[in-house]
Amino acid sequence: MKKYLLVFLISMIPIVELRGAIPYAAAKGLPFGWTYALTVVGNMIPVPFILLLIPVLFAFMRRHHILVGLVDWLERKAQKGAKKMAKRAGTGEAAKTVAPQTETVDPTAVETEAAKTPQENKAVGTLAFLGLYLFVAIPLPGTGAWTGSLVAALFGMKKWRALLAVFLGVLTAGVIMTLASYGIVSAFKIFAK
Repeated sequence: MKKYLLVFLISMIPIVELRGAIPYAAAKGLPFGWTYALTVVGNMIPVPFILLLIPVLFAFMRRHHILVGLVDWLERKAQKGAKKMAKRAGTGEAAKTVAPQTETVDPTAVETEAAKTPQENKAVGTLAFLGLYLFVAIPLPGTGAWTGSLVAALFGMKKWRALLAVFLGVLTAGVIMTLASYGIVSAFKIFAK
């Protein structure tokens, strides 16, 4: 029972997430079905809190001059994440058209956004959704549910769309990591005999 709880908790840790929890569980010999379920649930628990509270928390911290350097660092990380998301979605438009909520709004940018047709706005929204999904789904360093949620929250993506994109990304990343981790463990067991 302790191993299962540890796997669940590891999947909630930023940066490590399920990309670290699944290989750990495979190495400990836990069944892949339970591992997959626990890590997906554990990885998703922080996401709604990040999406809802991060913009409010960052604004509060800036207003009261609390760890402003940390806020700046996290926003820079979100900027890098947005660029990666846009690149994976196949366009640089998503990163160019959306500004973090904590920055001042440029009036010309607002006019440009307002001048876009509903089809163009829908296309940008679809690309942002796809970029966020791919950003979370491909288990590489610096990507994942925590960073993806941070990017979505700071760039004002609709909460339900961001939650769905992150959830689908976590499901996909879980499948990739489970197949990779349990396949490697099985291969080592074959060679160990």
